[in-house]
Amino acid sequence: MEFDVLYLADLRFPGGTSTSLRYDLRACRKAGLKAGIIPVSSPIFARNRVLNQTLLAEIRATGTVIVPRDERPKAKIALLNHPSILENSVRTRTGFDAETCCMVVHQPTRNRRGQPYYKADQWPDLAADWFGHDLHLLPVSNVVRNDLVANGLSAMLHEANWPNLIDPSDFPQKPPREAGLPLVIGRHSRPSLDKWPSPEIALSCYPESPVYSFRMLGAPQEYLDQFETLPWNWHVLPFSHEPVSGFLQGLDIYSYFHSDTWIEAFGYSVLEALATGLPCVVPHGMEEIYADACFYADPTQAPQVYERLRSNRSLMEKASQRARAHVEARFGLDGFKAKFGAVAGRPGPLRRKRASSPAPAKTSAPVVLTVTSNGIGLGHLSRQLAIAKALGPRVNVVFFSLSEAIEIARSMGYAAEYRPFHRKLQADIEAWNAYFFQELREALGHYNPALTLFDGNLPYGGLVDALESYGKCTTAWIRRGLWRTPQPQSIARERVFDAVFEPGELCEALDPGYSRPDPDGVARVNPVLMTQPRHLFSRNTARRALDLPEDATLCLVQLGSEANFDMSLPRQLLLEFLERHPHVIAVEVRSPLHAGNSAGLHERLIMRKMYPLGQALKAFDFAVCAAGYNTFHENIAAGLPSLFVPNSAPEMDVQEARADYGARSGWSLTCSADDPFAFETALEQMLDPDLRQDLSAACLRKTGCWDGAWQIARQLQVLAQLPENLLPEH
Repeated sequence: MEFDVLYLADLRFPGGTSTSLRYDLRACRKAGLKAGIIPVSSPIFARNRVLNQTLLAEIRATGTVIVPRDERPKAKIALLNHPSILENSVRTRTGFDAETCCMVVHQPTRNRRGQPYYKADQWPDLAADWFGHDLHLLPVSNVVRNDLVANGLSAMLHEANWPNLIDPSDFPQKPPREAGLPLVIGRHSRPSLDKWPSPEIALSCYPESPVYSFRMLGAPQEYLDQFETLPWNWHVLPFSHEPVSGFLQGLDIYSYFHSDTWIEAFGYSVLEALATGLPCVVPHGMEEIYADACFYADPTQAPQVYERLRSNRSLMEKASQRARAHVEARFGLDGFKAKFGAVAGRPGPLRRKRASSPAPAKTSAPVVLTVTSNGIGLGHLSRQLAIAKALGPRVNVVFFSLSEAIEIARSMGYAAEYRPFHRKLQADIEAWNAYFFQELREALGHYNPALTLFDGNLPYGGLVDALESYGKCTTAWIRRGLWRTPQPQSIARERVFDAVFEPGELCEALDPGYSRPDPDGVARVNPVLMTQPRHLFSRNTARRALDLPEDATLCLVQLGSEANFDMSLPRQLLLEFLERHPHVIAVEVRSPLHAGNSAGLHERLIMRKMYPLGQALKAFDFAVCAAGYNTFHENIAAGLPSLFVPNSAPEMDVQEARADYGARSGWSLTCSADDPFAFETALEQMLDPDLRQDLSAACLRKTGCWDGAWQIARQLQVLAQLPENLLPEH
């Protein structure tokens, strides 16, 4: 693999570091250059910090290559995209060869009080020992350059800077509005204390006054708690409340002041405001970056600048035009060619030369080891199978499961191993965890996976110990939401995983949120389906596949195994319903491995075995089902009119929330398992073709949200540096 620019980057940064990389990738493509990324995890974030979704979307849109782990790429320039990448705890899987190797330095090495952010004296040796390259420093501005010189790093400095860029088309220019009161002044930044002035200073630059209305996007709660009472004219919004571009459109003036310990290296938030055409009032220290594009003031002087602008419309208009023009001339995407050329052609003085390491020998497809828990149904296994399909044929997925249904994965062509759960072995849980540790640890050593993927509500002690003991692969945990109660023991085990995924719920609004106390540590994706709606059999094909009559009214029955919940009343009422309606046939569909039999209960209650059932859902006129995750979402996606009877067992997720939400949204009907009148009434309603048509039409309006498996697969591909799935998603 050969690239013009190769970035070693942590793709989890929430602020300007990721934003600058995003625009670099866009500008690189526009310049006709090829970019690649080697993902690296910085120690400044929790291990399971969520990837920056906006940056991931840009990577896909620009066709930027995530370098697979078995490649050793070559590049004209290799860029370490943040100093924390050279912390001594960082691990990289992929070596590289580059004509020039540089670190982009996004901030000074110390704050105003002389406290260091990084161990900069270690950078040269770490870069040489870990990557085999001499390291040059590329500051994003002269503010950073001056700091590097002052701290004795002149010998490593490249003569060029690597300024941040922006696409002005993402920030439509806002025309100044007619002068009026109050003047809307705002600012935004990631929620870090360093980005905000002390309360005393804040009250001077953002004062209480009927003349001004201040909008603050991203103020951290620990900062707000420092105020006895927040000014009445402050309107504080969470960092993710709205897109930055839309937020800026609502302002008249942008005003950015920060902590007195912080040295602003570039001020990406200011660049976004300038691109919008907002007059910007900022500290004097930023003049070296933005020259005459901004108004510079001490915090106590800021209100005087606001007043000058408010009282002089001509000044506001000139400031707006100057701001936009400055951004387009100095920081637009067309500037990438120039900054690339300044670095690619001029590597600067080298301390020493090193021989290139040989490219690694090509190996077989990387292994993904999926571990599924012992659920009462097929939900865990089905999600893993859907994700395996989305990962594609260039990876080797191996199933290591506690579910006896693992034979399904084997029948679909996957390697699969079964290990019994402690109840199956009638073993003490502590003894079983010791057994499972040994079995999984041996499997990890044998398969040498690039990624281990667990699906279950609680990572077992044996699982956690095996993953930590092995320590050589990326780890991810997939867990459903809708927890009934807080589960601190389960949450605490997030630390073992590089990513935690929660498949989406259509009823997310009713989720109490016990599964994600830290939203930055749990990646939300769309619902995960085994079968996409576009792959459903037609009605006639589905009925032929299940050997069902083509002209009968067919009711799908999926009330579960009753291993943990009594569904006997609904089943009895269903039999009575069949007695009253001879034209209805009830079809109970079980997995191919299910040993039970419904034969003999009623001549028109028949059993079929099929997996995956989702592709045959159009065979049925309506369904009577428990409100499990897979069944609920697959029925909605297929437009199948359904009566959901939630399994309310304490160990289950809150199926009542799904069933209730579906009914309130007009997608389905619901009733509890112990309410015979409601159940009989709902069954009779399902015989109405107009009602079924209305329910189906409402379901089918829910489109474009069924690609959760692909969303997870794309993120796993980045996290574990897996080869990209070349098969189309649609």
